[in-house]
Amino acid sequence: MLEIAVCDDEADDLDYAVYILNEIFKNQNIDYNIMTFLSANEMLDNVRKLDIGVLDISMKELNGINLGRSLKRKFPCVKLIYITGYEEYCMQAINDVHAFSFLCKPLDKYKMEKQIIEALSHMSDTVIEKEFYKVTDNNGKEHMSLKIKLNDILYFEYIKRSRKVSIVLADETYEYECIFEKLVEELQQYNFAVNCRGNLVNLRHIEKIKGFSIYLDNGKELQIAQKRSVDFKEKMNAFLQKNS
Repeated sequence: MLEIAVCDDEADDLDYAVYILNEIFKNQNIDYNIMTFLSANEMLDNVRKLDIGVLDISMKELNGINLGRSLKRKFPCVKLIYITGYEEYCMQAINDVHAFSFLCKPLDKYKMEKQIIEALSHMSDTVIEKEFYKVTDNNGKEHMSLKIKLNDILYFEYIKRSRKVSIVLADETYEYECIFEKLVEELQQYNFAVNCRGNLVNLRHIEKIKGFSIYLDNGKELQIAQKRSVDFKEKMNAFLQKNS
């Protein structure tokens, strides 16, 4: 599911932006969720996953430029679209925060749609699916095969006692049989990296790294093996630079 957040401290402008976005995503037949915020700080405190952020630049509490910087640190791959009534802020948004695009108020539906479609075209890897076979879900139900979007996977963990691999999502966990080394080789091109023996983490979901601890965007903490620390952090830095 595509996660979108809209932040504008003017209620009417916020409602109109959401109305336009709903029309766009319904027409595109995309599974999506829109979160709305009148406060930048409230948005920072409550958003755990974000693909597209639509932000007003001129907000009293915390302006959209600073909000965008914070969001980029939490979600390196987020696409930021700024809306503003002040064109002089537009170049600052692009240069300082690497905004994907900007739109001037009053919003034009067709211009917004064009930017959203272009943003989606740059997010093709977010809809890449992998098919897993002989999968068991949390309730013990077995599936002959199950397709899961790679971007929805937080990490994989090898379970030694059962010789299975756990697929951990934000709100669901699955188990299936596989050769872990083969899985690592297959997914490294999709921004997955081994942090410790039997653990393969999605770099997109890392909020921060402190020492040998990894903090994911759902609050989960994982560890980095000391011997893997340098290599893992190099991969994380390369990922951040590529998506800045």
